[in-house]
Parts: sequence; structure tokens; C-alpha cells
Amino acid sequence: MSRSVRFKLPRAKIGIVFGVLYFAAIVGFVAYAFLPKPVDASSEERLFMPSIGLIARVSDIERTGNQLIAPDEIAGAYQPTIHKTVIIGHSSTIFRDLNKLGDEDKFTFDGREYKTVSREILPKNLVNMEEVVSETEKYTVILMTCAGESLGGHDYSHRLVITAEEV
Repeated sequence: MSRSVRFKLPRAKIGIVFGVLYFAAIVGFVAYAFLPKPVDASSEERLFMPSIGLIARVSDIERTGNQLIAPDEIAGAYQPTIHKTVIIGHSSTIFRDLNKLGDEDKFTFDGREYKTVSREILPKNLVNMEEVVSETEKYTVILMTCAGESLGGHDYSHRLVITAEEV
């Protein structure tokens, strides 16, 4: 005679099993979220801002019409003239702490040392790109990122524009 044996798992053990599975799912998600993301192969660590703890990969970008499009995870540099470079990045990624860059803070870009000389938060539609890319006598870096209220995606109502000149 064959006798069937039922396997009974006490409720406490079921709770433990589901708890372990839940914990593993959370740990897996967090690990995935913080894994290094692939970056543009042509990018290099070119921007160093010790006052805000930023060591940034920067890729050269091109102007499209009246716009500069920031790479997703790194900064983008556009050099419209021999003495000026415009560096842009998303405030949700690479430039999340750019608003903490203080007046007269120093940083290094492409081996040159710069000091911040001005900072403005402007409505997006009042940023004059012709002025941003105009020639200067001194080596100048314009740092730009989003600020203000989210308009969806990676776009915001304002722009933080920081001007720095070579020391």
C-alpha cells in the first residue's frame, strides 16, 4: 500500500521565504541602479571641481541650430571660439551639485585652472546663445545646467549659467 505524505510548510517559514525573496529583489535593483553606466568612448576625465567633489568625464559635442544637447551621463563641451568653452550637463546626473559651486571657487578643465566670476539663474527662453558662445579675450568656461521647475524629461524652466575665467 502506498501512503501519500503531505508536505506542510508552517506559515512562519513561508513568511521567511517571501521575506528573503523580497530582500533579494530590492538588493538586486539597488545594485543594478548604481552600476557604472557605459559612457561615450571618446570621453575623458577632463573636468575637476574639488569644492563640490566632481571629477567629470567630458565629451566634445556639436551645436545643433541654436541648441547644445547634453549627453545623458557625462558632460558635453562645445568650443565656439579659441578662448571659450561651453560645458553642459544634466542637473539630474553629472551636474547635480553644480549649484553648490561657490563664488570664486576654482576648478580645472583641460589642464587650465579657472575661477568662477559670475552665476545666474535665467528663464530658459532668456538664455542668449549668441552671447554664451561669443568670443572673449581671456580663456573662459561657461558651465550650464537646468534649474527651476521640471517641464518633463530632462528639461526645466530655468538654466544655471556659471562663468569662469582662467586664473
